Amino acid sequence: MKNVFVRLMENKKYIISIEKLHLIAGFSLIISGALVYFIDGIEMALSWGIFGAMYISMSDIGEAEMSEQKHNHLTHKTRRLFGYLGAVFSVLLVFFYLNKFLL
Repeated sequence: MKNVFVRLMENKKYIISIEKLHLIAGFSLIISGALVYFIDGIEMALSWGIFGAMYISMSDIGEAEMSEQKHNHLTHKTRRLFGYLGAVFSVLLVFFYLNKFLL
């Protein structure tokens, strides 16, 4: 038998879904990265960009089980794009650190 609190939590409708919260956080982090470029340079900008891109793409887990309709939806394509951007920014950051290390 479930207590009252558990039953209330199961029936609760959230105002903002976790997916939308991830998008808000991700885009905010990317914007912060663009702004921090003028304060701390490319190193921190890439770090914030990677973090933001991963936040955007992480709510799209379970791609293998998605229907064709969900694969073709704009939100999935957006998350995929930011997943690639996060990966590219990560590689750029590695090269940035390698360049600093070797010089």
